[in-house]
Parts: sequence; C-alpha cells; structure tokens
Amino acid sequence: MKSIQFTSQLVSIIAIVFILIIGKSIVLPFLFAMLIYLVIRSTHRFLNKNKLVKKYIPSWFKNIFSAIIIFSLLGFILNTIIINAKNLSFSFQKYTLNIHWLTSTIEKKLQINLSQTIEQGLEKFDVSHFINPILNSIGSFAGNFILILFYVIFLIIEETSFKNKIKLIVSDKSKLDSTNKLLNNIEHSITHYVGLKTLVSLISAITCFFILLSFGVQSPFLWATLIFLLNYIPVVGAFLAVSLPFCFSIIQLGEFYQPCVLLLTLSIIQLSIGNFIEPKIMGNSLNISPLVAIISLAIWGGIWGFVGMIVSVPITVILIIISAHFEKTKPIAILLSNKGEI
Repeated sequence: MKSIQFTSQLVSIIAIVFILIIGKSIVLPFLFAMLIYLVIRSTHRFLNKNKLVKKYIPSWFKNIFSAIIIFSLLGFILNTIIINAKNLSFSFQKYTLNIHWLTSTIEKKLQINLSQTIEQGLEKFDVSHFINPILNSIGSFAGNFILILFYVIFLIIEETSFKNKIKLIVSDKSKLDSTNKLLNNIEHSITHYVGLKTLVSLISAITCFFILLSFGVQSPFLWATLIFLLNYIPVVGAFLAVSLPFCFSIIQLGEFYQPCVLLLTLSIIQLSIGNFIEPKIMGNSLNISPLVAIISLAIWGGIWGFVGMIVSVPITVILIIISAHFEKTKPIAILLSNKGEI
C-alpha cells in the first residue's frame, strides 16, 4: 500500500515538473503578474497610511498609480539593458588590441603559447553570438510584457470578488479565518521580501554604478542594472554581479592591476551589503535554510533558467508557509525552515 502511495506521489511530482517546463510561457508570466500584483497591493497599503489619501483618493486610482510606476520601472530596466547591450556589442571590436596584449603578457608570465589559439578564436568570434541570446531572453520577457500587464489588470479586477468567493467556498468560520490567515501570511512574506530585496539591490547597484564610473568602465549603467537584477539570485548572484564587469574591464582597460582593484572594491561593497546591511534590514523574515536556498536555486534554475533563479526564493517561501499550515506537511516546513521554527 505504501509503495503504491509513494509511486503515485512520485508520478505526481514528475507530472508537475513536466507541466512547469512545457507550460513555461504561460506559468512564468502569470507568476510575475502575481508578484507585481502583490507589490501593487503593498504600495496601496503604504499610500493608505496617509489619512487624506485614504479618505479622498479612490482605491482604483491608487491601484492604477502603483501599476504605472512599477511597469514604467520594468520598461526602463528592459530598455536600458537592450540599448546598452547593443552599444557594447558594436564597440567590442576596438578592444582586439587589448586582447592581443593580454595574450602576450600571459604567454610571457606562464611560458605557454596562446597566440595561435586565441587568434583563431577571434577570427571565428562574432560578438552577436554572445549578445543575441541575452537580447533574445530579454526580448522574450518583453514580448510577455503585455500578457503580464493583462494578468495584473484582471487580478486587480478580480480582487473585489475574490474574498466573496473564498467565503462561498469555505463556509465554516474557523476554516475561513484560517484560510484568510494563510493568504495574508503569503502576501506579507512575499511583499516584505520583494520590497526589502529591491531596496538592498538598489543600494548595491547605485554604489557600484559610481565605482564603475570612477574606474572608467564602459556602460556603467548596464553593469549596475545587471548587478541590481543578479542580487535577486541567492548565493551565486553577488558573485556573478562583480565577475561580469571585472572580466569586461580586463578586456577594455588592457591591464590587470586596475580591474583587480575594481574587483576588490566591488566585492567589499557586495560583502558589506550582504553581511551587514541586508541582514539588519531583512532580519529573519524569510526563515529559509541556506542549504534549501541553494537547492531551490538549482531546481528552479534547472526548470526555468535565469528567471527561475530569481523567483526561487519567493516560491520556496510560499511552499514553507503552505506546508506549515497543514498538520501532515508541517515536517516538510520544519525541514525547509532556517532553525525549525515555523
């Protein structure tokens, strides 16, 4: 009996993973729409703290105002990455001499012959092959921008009748209170995480922008935007965020000393923010084990790629909250949590 139950659960998990991979084009836009919708609700509540705003400005206007700000920021970020990435690809060829100088320097230091291999690689190298996948990925997200917008609009419209539907589905008052508490916990945890993580990432991006500008690295706004986005990825995000501008600065500047100083400076900023500022701002609110964060990063990254890495933490938070809500799944929530406290 137990073997049959285990088999059915395994089949269910495989089926869910298969649906998530196949239905990526539908599930991901809706997931992002849900996150944006929760941020809009959070912004709405923030605006309502002002008594005059709460009394005289209608809810629909506050929702529209919040949505316009969020979608304008997203559009600005996407546009910035696309324009700067294209400019970077066009100017890349002028750094060929720097690559040759770096090659000869490495050959002299390590007593190995790299010239022929690198020259052959440069002849075949087309920067568009490197840039295009990035642009295609961003273009794919931009293509879903309208779909996400429509999802958000209908979620806002549905908001007024959703509570009534919950009341009709869950007639028992104690169960209704429990369900509302579960939904409120999910909403609070996700909006808390997204809001504070955005603030921390913004601090990091702005600081790194001025550092990159002072070192004369080309397209500092692009690298700062990438640092902002990569900081949403747990564990490896901060490493990638400093590695990309460091590698490019070696090619652009044609030396090792300044890029190494740049890497050290950016690393100090990221470590300071990650180890001192972020813990103080966010506290223990996420309640996720570091090991679970790494595993969820690998799983969701494997299913949805780069975007899956960004949303891995919010999804894991939702799983912990839902698991903690039911007696049968409480042990799962305890295992996924940081210190076993749920």
